[in-house]
Amino acid sequence: MKVCDVVLNSIWFDPRVRKQVAQYQALGVEVSCVGFRCARFDEARVAALPAPAQIVSIDEKYKGKQSSVFRKLSRERQKNRAVYRAILAQKPDVIHANDFNALVPAWKAAKKRKCVLVYDAHEINSENYTHGINPLYHHYIRIHERHICRRVQQMVCVSHAAADYYAKNYKIQKPMVVTNCALASEQVFDKEKSAGFEILNHGQYYEGRGYELMIQAAPLLAEHSDIRLALRGFGRLEDALRKQAAGLSNVVFYPPVQVQELIASAASAMVGVAITQPISLNFELSVSNKLFEYAAAGLPMILSDIPEHRYLNDRYEFGIILRENTPACFAQAASRLYTDKAFYHRCAGNARRLSEEIHWEREFEKLVRTERSLCAERSR
Repeated sequence: MKVCDVVLNSIWFDPRVRKQVAQYQALGVEVSCVGFRCARFDEARVAALPAPAQIVSIDEKYKGKQSSVFRKLSRERQKNRAVYRAILAQKPDVIHANDFNALVPAWKAAKKRKCVLVYDAHEINSENYTHGINPLYHHYIRIHERHICRRVQQMVCVSHAAADYYAKNYKIQKPMVVTNCALASEQVFDKEKSAGFEILNHGQYYEGRGYELMIQAAPLLAEHSDIRLALRGFGRLEDALRKQAAGLSNVVFYPPVQVQELIASAASAMVGVAITQPISLNFELSVSNKLFEYAAAGLPMILSDIPEHRYLNDRYEFGIILRENTPACFAQAASRLYTDKAFYHRCAGNARRLSEEIHWEREFEKLVRTERSLCAERSR
């Protein structure tokens, strides 16, 4: 079986795609990649990928912001044609398309090749808040995506909530769930802890991730002198967050680390924070990648109340689901984990169990078995 893994960026910085490629190879699958040259293209990093990769590009005049609708449409056509040709050149038995923009040229290539098409939806594209401002675009994605989803051989989602959404709204069989969990090899359970009781929220500083909420809760936790609220990351909110935290002695900022260092760095903390505020339906039905990173570090968690967090916590009981995303509720959760030692250690043990049972090697193997079965059916 030969797989072509397709994504419309420069591949190397997409952790899910990198893990796919590595695990295909670990399972003895011949794999190649097709990507599109984006602003973050890094030739050295692409060359270091563990599989052959072709990064396609288009005419320079179509790069950057386009004021004309016709130029935008022409750019998309050129991009899709270039990716389509690159996929066909790989002569795959399976095309693994990551997200909706890669699905369109992958679907055309799969029809031409008469091969298996797998659609890996990293998010609910039509409900992504960045698209919500344009109802026509929202409608276009829903119609086009639904049409193709009914014709792919296998669809994959990152959460059960997203899979249920697609099954209900597109009238398709429930997609397979391959969640964005950590690698088993990344687990760090016995690292020495930092001084005090550190509650960590790491990631990119964007709206809806709970960073502002933590800082607002800091004064409510001042009675516990050991509790320290730690933020590690970068992003457009950083200056505003630092300004918000000015004068608060129990809030600290750490510099970002490389993705491969996230879990080991998190393991020094006592608690992980995975808050996803439902600012769009896509956010509401997602699952925080950091949830699995904290689990791989053996950390109990404070979680927002979204469906996938409830699903996992009901099953494993590794943390506290906030009743509301308010400073008071956050402070109550933090205080309980700090004062109730028996509860804390039970959650920590259950976080380890979650990571030991739900890890990337096991999750992705489900998909590879299905792809091999689909290929065998096609060859009969």
